[in-house]
Amino acid sequence: HLLRNLKAYRPFLPDALFKASADDMLVHLPSQTFQELARDTTDWDRVHKIVQRLRETEYRLTEFQEDIEASFCELRLFRVHALDQPWSSGRTAEDELHRTMGAFYSLYCFLRMDLDGQDVLAYGIAPEGSPRKAALSTDTEYRKRDALRQNFRWESTRELLLHAEILKVTSAGKVSLNHDRTVALLVLTAIHDIMKNKALLPTVQPQHAPYQGTKANEVIQDHDFALAYMLEHFPSLLPSFAGLEAAQRAPILFTTSRMNFNNGWLVQGEAPPGLLFSSFKKCIVKGRASEADISFYFVHWLTDLAGSELYQQRPWPGSEKFALKFPQHVLSAFIDSFSFVRQLAHQSEVDVMEDYLKDRWLALGPPVSLVPEGCEVASMRLALMAQGFEADAVAAFAELPEQDRACLACELARTGHSQQFSCAPAEIRNEPAGPALLIYYAPALLQNAKSVGIREALLILCGVLRAAREIFPLDRSPLGVQSHAIIRIDAIKDIMPAEIQKMSPWYLRQTSSTDAVIEKGEAIGPGEIAVEWRSLTIPLSGPRALPKRPPQPLVLRSQNGAREQRNR
Repeated sequence: HLLRNLKAYRPFLPDALFKASADDMLVHLPSQTFQELARDTTDWDRVHKIVQRLRETEYRLTEFQEDIEASFCELRLFRVHALDQPWSSGRTAEDELHRTMGAFYSLYCFLRMDLDGQDVLAYGIAPEGSPRKAALSTDTEYRKRDALRQNFRWESTRELLLHAEILKVTSAGKVSLNHDRTVALLVLTAIHDIMKNKALLPTVQPQHAPYQGTKANEVIQDHDFALAYMLEHFPSLLPSFAGLEAAQRAPILFTTSRMNFNNGWLVQGEAPPGLLFSSFKKCIVKGRASEADISFYFVHWLTDLAGSELYQQRPWPGSEKFALKFPQHVLSAFIDSFSFVRQLAHQSEVDVMEDYLKDRWLALGPPVSLVPEGCEVASMRLALMAQGFEADAVAAFAELPEQDRACLACELARTGHSQQFSCAPAEIRNEPAGPALLIYYAPALLQNAKSVGIREALLILCGVLRAAREIFPLDRSPLGVQSHAIIRIDAIKDIMPAEIQKMSPWYLRQTSSTDAVIEKGEAIGPGEIAVEWRSLTIPLSGPRALPKRPPQPLVLRSQNGAREQRNR
């Protein structure tokens, strides 16, 4: 009985506790690559020296690169087959190796933010390896790199590293690294993309089947699932992971879990909390993850994104993804959201999203007096979707005809969870129902319409929601309340509202039990519903008198769970 319990926690325990069995060698891998790798070794002395030197002023990025490449034997898995063969990502092995090294370089920068890390991330390094102090490039590129250097959320990233227990501050105020957590992060960075090499994808063994939807004796095609499978069931085949202590393995296992978390859905108010966070919450509960582990996940997410642009044979040019490709306001919104998402360790999905919505509302600034009673959740989500003309979006929503305003107020307040928003309309709180609807690309529709077309875009959104509700009728059962449906509006997201109407008719077609898509044409078959909306050219009969209400406080939860009020 004790042995069975130990085996249930095997990924967290030293292999020395277990006798190797014949089952351990059943994993089907083309060639003997992993068995050969298991006989290889990680240069742990060099790994520990990397961590010891990472915050030394004279430790240059080029030295860091040499030490990383010499330390982690898993990096040679990028060269198992010819470098020009595409991996599952469609890139070559050389490209994927560059992206992995880019993630290492970005981590180097974040761990040295108070030294030379800010300059290296923004401007890169010179051929001899020294940090550049300014961009040697075109004027436009220079302005973008300089904007990253000046406007990046450095302090928020420092707080993230502290919460992840990677950085620590001594009693004397000196910043240093948590050695064990930093080693774990280096190992994760080395191995996280190796399963994009299709030659390494494992076959699910009968004793582990089914695994994440893959049956016995079938190859796991998803590279994230494939890595998680190896870490859970064959940890000894990856020497760098096998060499870690249990406490170091735990955040890696959590980070490689399938969370189905889309940060864009959060920062743009696009998804209901049940769909947005439920898988994430299950991973937290299963792995008993702490706030520190969630922050560890976000550190890895940030470094992986920062280093994802290819740099070919150039000295590393800094994070071109952050400097040249990624909108700074979106990046800032992502980083600002991390402190809310980590509260999932002890708060519900709905509480986390409600606190985030209220905090962003206060930061964005539309006056509370604009919001009709019962429309708070819809107003906050629409403000996030608008991205730049928040007050205009909220005002246009308040001025919609009553029927359309009520449609948005109710549908955007459904959570897809057993818990409801505290500020949802009374009918939603008193009689919750589902499925909650995600209109995929609703933010793109509104942002494309801009301030001048926001009212018309909202009317189109109402038409889509009403048609979707015919396909997915309300269900008040416990399972129904916690369900969701995804409505894709790809076909209209980049078209101005007036043009969308001119191109009518449109209809929704159900594609699965939880999905539908908008298409052009007449609804003529089963599972097809015409999309209709109020004429976009009919002006309002006159200014609508909004219900008189004094400015309302927005109630937020502090990190210790207490409630606090912020008055505008």
